Amino acid sequence: MKATQQLCAAFWEFVVGWYRVDRIRVSPTAGRLLSLKVGDRVVLKGELFKVTQRHIGDAADEVTYVLNHPDGDAELRITRNGHDFDKHAELCFLDQCDEVAEDELVVL
Repeated sequence: MKATQQLCAAFWEFVVGWYRVDRIRVSPTAGRLLSLKVGDRVVLKGELFKVTQRHIGDAADEVTYVLNHPDGDAELRITRNGHDFDKHAELCFLDQCDEVAEDELVVL
């Protein structure tokens, strides 16, 4: 019986410790941008792209996706502003860079 109590106490300490640890929190939109995978097809600015590469910056403050399009490759850069990745996405395509609003990304 004592071994069971010790096991329960150790498990409880583990759960409480996990609950109290800080975790990275992002908005659902930023989470969606950051969770794109190679092979995903997305619509940005009314154009259909395929994700071909994903790169994470050295300090994990930027995520860059290389997107394939029939007219040429594009880059989608999501950068951190302070603690958040929210609302800082930029699409560079055909020698033009534009901000990407949260509602302009559709993952197919």
